[in-house]
Amino acid sequence: MAGEFKTIKKSQDFCKWLMEHTDKFPKSRRFSMAVRMENTFLDFVEKVTLANRRRERLSLLHAADEKLFLSRILLRLSHDMKLINTKSYEFGSRSLDEIGRLLGGWIKQQSGGKRGEA
Repeated sequence: MAGEFKTIKKSQDFCKWLMEHTDKFPKSRRFSMAVRMENTFLDFVEKVTLANRRRERLSLLHAADEKLFLSRILLRLSHDMKLINTKSYEFGSRSLDEIGRLLGGWIKQQSGGKRGEA
Protein backbone atom coordinates (compact mmCIF):
# COMPACT_ATOMS: atom_id res chain seq x y z
CA MET A 1 0.00 0.00 0.00
CA ALA A 2 2.92 2.37 0.60
CA GLY A 3 3.78 2.31 -3.12
CA GLU A 4 0.33 3.59 -4.02
CA PHE A 5 0.67 6.55 -1.68
CA LYS A 6 4.15 7.25 -3.00
CA THR A 7 2.79 7.27 -6.55
CA ILE A 8 0.07 9.74 -5.57
CA LYS A 9 2.48 11.97 -3.61
CA LYS A 10 5.08 12.06 -6.41
CA SER A 11 2.30 12.81 -8.90
CA GLN A 12 0.98 15.70 -6.84
CA ASP A 13 4.49 17.10 -6.43
CA PHE A 14 5.10 16.87 -10.17
CA CYS A 15 1.73 18.49 -10.91
CA LYS A 16 2.68 21.46 -8.73
CA TRP A 17 6.05 21.74 -10.47
CA LEU A 18 4.39 21.52 -13.89
CA MET A 19 1.86 24.24 -13.15
CA GLU A 20 4.60 26.54 -11.89
CA HIS A 21 6.34 26.07 -15.25
CA THR A 22 3.29 26.36 -17.49
CA ASP A 23 2.45 29.67 -15.76
CA LYS A 24 5.58 31.01 -17.45
CA PHE A 25 4.58 29.96 -20.96
CA PRO A 26 4.07 32.87 -23.36
CA LYS A 27 0.50 34.06 -23.67
CA SER A 28 0.35 32.70 -27.23
CA ARG A 29 0.85 29.15 -25.89
CA ARG A 30 -0.76 29.40 -22.47
CA PHE A 31 -4.25 28.49 -23.66
CA SER A 32 -3.20 25.71 -25.97
CA MET A 33 -0.08 23.91 -24.82
CA ALA A 34 -0.12 24.86 -21.12
CA VAL A 35 -3.77 23.99 -20.58
CA ARG A 36 -3.39 20.71 -22.46
CA MET A 37 -0.36 19.70 -20.38
CA GLU A 38 -2.05 20.68 -17.13
CA ASN A 39 -5.32 18.92 -17.92
CA THR A 40 -3.59 15.75 -19.11
CA PHE A 41 -1.55 15.45 -15.94
CA LEU A 42 -4.48 16.44 -13.71
CA ASP A 43 -6.39 13.58 -15.35
CA PHE A 44 -3.49 11.29 -14.43
CA VAL A 45 -3.56 12.44 -10.79
CA GLU A 46 -7.33 11.97 -10.69
CA LYS A 47 -7.11 8.42 -12.03
CA VAL A 48 -4.41 7.23 -9.63
CA THR A 49 -6.17 8.87 -6.69
CA LEU A 50 -9.48 7.22 -7.58
CA ALA A 51 -7.76 3.88 -8.20
CA ASN A 52 -6.44 4.01 -4.66
CA ARG A 53 -10.02 4.20 -3.37
CA ARG A 54 -11.49 1.39 -5.49
CA ARG A 55 -11.46 -2.34 -5.23
CA GLU A 56 -11.24 -2.78 -9.01
CA ARG A 57 -8.24 -0.61 -9.84
CA LEU A 58 -6.73 -2.06 -12.97
CA SER A 59 -8.80 -0.22 -15.59
CA LEU A 60 -8.12 3.14 -13.89
CA LEU A 61 -4.43 2.35 -13.62
CA HIS A 62 -4.24 1.51 -17.32
CA ALA A 63 -6.06 4.76 -18.15
CA ALA A 64 -3.58 6.61 -15.93
CA ASP A 65 -0.72 4.94 -17.80
CA GLU A 66 -2.11 6.35 -21.07
CA LYS A 67 -2.29 9.84 -19.53
CA LEU A 68 1.29 9.48 -18.35
CA PHE A 69 2.35 8.55 -21.88
CA LEU A 70 0.63 11.65 -23.26
CA SER A 71 2.23 13.78 -20.54
CA ARG A 72 5.66 12.63 -21.66
CA ILE A 73 4.91 13.56 -25.25
CA LEU A 74 3.59 16.99 -24.27
CA LEU A 75 6.62 17.66 -22.08
CA ARG A 76 8.95 16.75 -24.95
CA LEU A 77 6.97 18.93 -27.34
CA SER A 78 7.10 21.88 -24.94
CA HIS A 79 10.88 21.50 -24.83
CA ASP A 80 11.10 21.24 -28.63
CA MET A 81 9.04 24.44 -28.88
CA LYS A 82 11.44 26.08 -26.38
CA LEU A 83 8.67 26.64 -23.85
CA ILE A 84 10.79 25.01 -21.15
CA ASN A 85 14.57 24.90 -20.92
CA THR A 86 16.70 21.77 -21.09
CA LYS A 87 17.32 21.61 -17.33
CA SER A 88 13.58 21.70 -16.63
CA TYR A 89 12.92 19.15 -19.36
CA GLU A 90 15.48 16.77 -17.86
CA PHE A 91 13.98 17.17 -14.38
CA GLY A 92 10.46 16.65 -15.73
CA SER A 93 11.50 13.59 -17.73
CA ARG A 94 13.21 12.00 -14.74
CA SER A 95 10.16 12.71 -12.58
CA LEU A 96 7.77 11.19 -15.12
CA ASP A 97 10.03 8.14 -15.46
CA GLU A 98 10.01 7.65 -11.68
CA ILE A 99 6.22 8.03 -11.57
CA GLY A 100 5.99 5.55 -14.46
CA ARG A 101 8.07 2.97 -12.59
CA LEU A 102 5.89 3.36 -9.50
CA LEU A 103 2.73 3.07 -11.59
CA GLY A 104 4.13 0.04 -13.42
CA GLY A 105 4.80 -1.69 -10.12
CA TRP A 106 1.27 -0.92 -8.95
CA ILE A 107 -0.19 -2.28 -12.19
CA LYS A 108 1.94 -5.40 -11.93
CA GLN A 109 0.86 -5.94 -8.32
CA GLN A 110 -2.82 -5.48 -9.21
CA SER A 111 -2.63 -7.84 -12.17
CA GLY A 112 -1.05 -10.61 -10.12
CA GLY A 113 2.42 -10.08 -11.52
CA LYS A 114 1.37 -10.05 -15.17
CA ARG A 115 2.07 -6.63 -16.74
CA GLY A 116 0.02 -5.44 -19.70
CA GLU A 117 -3.31 -7.16 -19.09
CA ALA A 118 -6.41 -5.03 -19.53
